[in-house]
Amino acid sequence: MDSDQELKSLKRGLRAMALINKQGSITISELSRALELPRTTAERVLMTLLAEGFCDRDPQTKRYFLTLRVRSLSHGYTDESWITHVAAPLLFETTKQIGWPLFIATPLGEYMSLRLTTDPATSLNLHRRHIGSEIAMGISSSGLVHLAFLEDEQQRIMLEILRASDDPAQAPARDEARMTYALEQIRRNGFGFGFDLGRERSIAVPIMDKGHVRAVLLMAFITRAIDNDGVARKFAPQLIEMARTIERLAFGDGVAGPLTI
Repeated sequence: MDSDQELKSLKRGLRAMALINKQGSITISELSRALELPRTTAERVLMTLLAEGFCDRDPQTKRYFLTLRVRSLSHGYTDESWITHVAAPLLFETTKQIGWPLFIATPLGEYMSLRLTTDPATSLNLHRRHIGSEIAMGISSSGLVHLAFLEDEQQRIMLEILRASDDPAQAPARDEARMTYALEQIRRNGFGFGFDLGRERSIAVPIMDKGHVRAVLLMAFITRAIDNDGVARKFAPQLIEMARTIERLAFGDGVAGPLTI
């Protein structure tokens, strides 16, 4: 293959993953030296892998390491067994009690991907969402909650990615004042709604693992039955308590402190 036919950015990403796999973890400077790339290029490679879920970053050491999503490319492997064994029984039982469907979502690139849904346990005339459904991070309740509880540097990077996106659904990310206010409110309240003001909406809360946001728990509802204020009063405390229960059972004692509502 001629050199001009090669996708240089893809090659860099693959070489970076191979190097991280060999070393276990890497810094931007180490990747820059190893692949003989400008530091800014090495940073873009790692930021892309981070945004697409193929690597993660230790906030203390600032080292990047591969996630188990890399393994899923060849083995269909998922590291989220806690969703099936811990969260699913709790969510299905709660849906029977409250009547509204519940979901677990995790980030996938610039979207939030549903990993669990209790839609089958409801008879409501709601838009059915299936596992693997994706929604833009910049407009959804799950995406905004995920962004709100990222560490500052990760949040900055993700917002830059969303602002540069060509998906119209990510447009709210380009309104810096609106986004900043929304994320601050979510951090303060411990829960959040999306920017979508349609007939069907959702409220979301973070699921934390040792101070880092791991996933998002959300509940869908119909506005003609209950408005945002009513949902916040009636269901936000219960959702936050559910998230804390999942954290305790799935990840042990190293969870974040209580959130105020």
